[in-house]
Amino acid sequence: MTSHKRCGRVCAWAPCILGLLLAAGCNAPAVQRSDETVRFHEEISRRAEAMETELRGPLTLERCEELALANSLDLRVRELALRLQDDRVRMSLDSGLPKASLLYRDTTRSNEPAIDVNGASFAFEDRHQRALSVAAVLPVLDFGTTYYSYRNAVDRREQERLLLERARQLLVRDVRVAYAQHAGALRQRQLATVAYEAAQRVLRVARSLERAQMTVAADTSLVEAAVAQAALELSLAEQRVRQTHLALLQIMSLPPTLEVSIIEALPELPPPPTVAQVAEYARRALEARPELAVQDLARHIAANSIRKELADFFPKLNLTGSFNWSSASAVVNPEFFLYGFTIAHSLLDGGMQIWRYDLAKKTATVEEARTLLLSLGVLYEVQFRALRVAQAHETIGATAVLEKSRRAALERVVSLYQAGLEDEAGAARALAELTSQATLLDRAQTDYLVAWCELVAAALPEQSPPLGPAPDAAPATQPAGWSGLWTDEPITSAAGKKAGDP
Repeated sequence: MTSHKRCGRVCAWAPCILGLLLAAGCNAPAVQRSDETVRFHEEISRRAEAMETELRGPLTLERCEELALANSLDLRVRELALRLQDDRVRMSLDSGLPKASLLYRDTTRSNEPAIDVNGASFAFEDRHQRALSVAAVLPVLDFGTTYYSYRNAVDRREQERLLLERARQLLVRDVRVAYAQHAGALRQRQLATVAYEAAQRVLRVARSLERAQMTVAADTSLVEAAVAQAALELSLAEQRVRQTHLALLQIMSLPPTLEVSIIEALPELPPPPTVAQVAEYARRALEARPELAVQDLARHIAANSIRKELADFFPKLNLTGSFNWSSASAVVNPEFFLYGFTIAHSLLDGGMQIWRYDLAKKTATVEEARTLLLSLGVLYEVQFRALRVAQAHETIGATAVLEKSRRAALERVVSLYQAGLEDEAGAARALAELTSQATLLDRAQTDYLVAWCELVAAALPEQSPPLGPAPDAAPATQPAGWSGLWTDEPITSAAGKKAGDP
């Protein structure tokens, strides 16, 4: 009676279980692009509102790095992927954990299950049968197959963590590069503006002299061409500012409509690394680069895979147990337990296991060779980055000498202008030449900072030089002789005559 009640409860729950299975099998709703577009704009708007109060005032380099690390969608995706590895680690223990199964069977035969014995018909079983079986399997010995699967899953999770750490390092590098380039673009726009204003001043002087019939129209045309060139340089500088501004916002995962200001002052440039420092950077990179640690884990995974394939050559030992019930009327003991053990092994699989073992060994050889390849690539990357720093430093030295000579020439022309021995056109022309050279120097200094940022990201030194401006850094200033050059006094020629005088 007890068994029939238990069977009745199972029959009562059967429709519910069937309904759940049917509901689970329904197709998931399709992802609508219009809905995703709305969700994207909502996220962008939320970020814009959240950042409005935090983006007041110039942002320091450190603050930009914090915003990038906090808002990066790429890091968010990688962090979520890392959580998936936790589940894969747990799933790797599946073959070594106990398992239980439940089987309920309810069948009805369309006719009588009868047999003929000496001309008489007898039923050998019931037309309507029900049976229940609850079985459990406990793995006892698999010669390390589960252990090696678990170790490989742990190593793959560590690989994802290291790749996430490297992504953070590269994001910080990209923020520093974008910050230096945007600050340089702001400084160079200021220089281009001064050069354009100086060219316009020269044009006004040229037109005054042409009206005074002291020059010809061809001279004025040459000056107009110079003004057009200065206007083009200013336009390119404006475009450069907008491009670097968008690049900085993109790296910080902020909406493109936001307006951010940064400290555009040029920081103190660190000296180029010495030969000993470059050697130390190379040694440090071979020890600290996450990519190499990931490759070391790949070799460990390959070695464990060899052992796992070797363990599959041996049989598996499991303990089994089950409870069984049947509604057959002819059975004397419808309820009973079974227990024992099983030894299972595939005697013939067409040689697949041998090939898998050989493949695992060859994979380990490939990973060993790949380690040397990656190490060589890291070593050369550090050397090339250091060489670029040295080249950029030499460029700074050469352009600084030229800028110094242009500055001295401007100061000389300004002195002559104040003494009435040089007209304003000559002073403005000298200022434009100094501005052009100062722009080249600023670009070289920006390239030097960018090269240092890339070298630090490649070498990961224990102590890296400061590459960003201090929070209280002064704004970029103009070279000496720029301020106070233009006055409202009448334009004079080299002889001290007013333009238009006989």
